[in-house]
Amino acid sequence: MADKVYVFVDNSNVWIEGKKVAGRLRKPQIPSNGRYRIEYGTLLQHVLDGRDLAAVPRLYGSEPPPNDSVWKVIRARGFDVKVFKRNIFNREKGVDMRMGLDIGRLALTEPAPATVVIVAGDADFVQVVDDAHAPKWKVEAWYWGNCAGDLRKAVDRFESLNPVAYKIGFDER
Repeated sequence: MADKVYVFVDNSNVWIEGKKVAGRLRKPQIPSNGRYRIEYGTLLQHVLDGRDLAAVPRLYGSEPPPNDSVWKVIRARGFDVKVFKRNIFNREKGVDMRMGLDIGRLALTEPAPATVVIVAGDADFVQVVDDAHAPKWKVEAWYWGNCAGDLRKAVDRFESLNPVAYKIGFDER
C-alpha cells in the first residue's frame, strides 16, 4: 500500500522566490518577474508525483487586498487556505509557525507510514522535519533551487521546482 501524502504550501515563500526564478529565466534576465503567478492545481499535481492525497492540501499565506480574488481561486483548486494578517510593518507573521505546528500535530495523531510534502524552503522547517521523522514519517521538500541547505539535508527527498517553473506557473498578461 502506498504512503498517505499530506501537502503543506507556504504561499508567500513559494511565490516570491518563484518570481525571482522566473526573472532569471527571461531573456534578458531581470531580478524578479512581477507578472509570474503559480497555478496551484498544477503545482499540487506536480508534487503529488502520481500519488494520492490523504487529506485536503493546506496553503498558508498573508491576507490579500480586499479586491483580490487569489484565495477564491486557490480554494477552488482544492486547498484549505489559512490566511494571516500582516503586522504593522507589513510583514507576514505566524505562517511558518502555524504550518509547522499543523505538520507536527498531524505526525503525532496519524499513524505511519505517511509522507509530508512541504512546499517551502526555509530552514525554519528543519525541526519540524526531525519531529515528523520520529514516528517514521517521510518528509519531502519541493522548492526552488535556493532551498536552505539544512532543510535539503533533513528531508528524505528534495525536488527543485526550477526546471518546471513554467509548468507550474505562468506570466499574467
